[in-house]
Amino acid sequence: MVSPTPLEGEKGFKIFSGYLDTWRMLGLDYVQFNVIDKETLRKAQQEPEKFPNLLVRVVGYSAYFVELNKETQDSIIARTQHALNE
Repeated sequence: MVSPTPLEGEKGFKIFSGYLDTWRMLGLDYVQFNVIDKETLRKAQQEPEKFPNLLVRVVGYSAYFVELNKETQDSIIARTQHALNE
């Protein structure tokens, strides 16, 4: 998962474009990622009725975040938010 903040503006576009170019040069046929922040996921844990359509990637499949058990939600939050510009 990637934080949305570093993707903002021209600099964010260039950074993300660089990642996509690198993946293409490496011959990767498939890349999937979520652009979301930890705060949104935590809010979804606290008020799931407000986030019924929040999809996340879970080890090989996508699922509605609010339908996952708390342990899986916590695992997703723990691995969330890789800042591209750090």
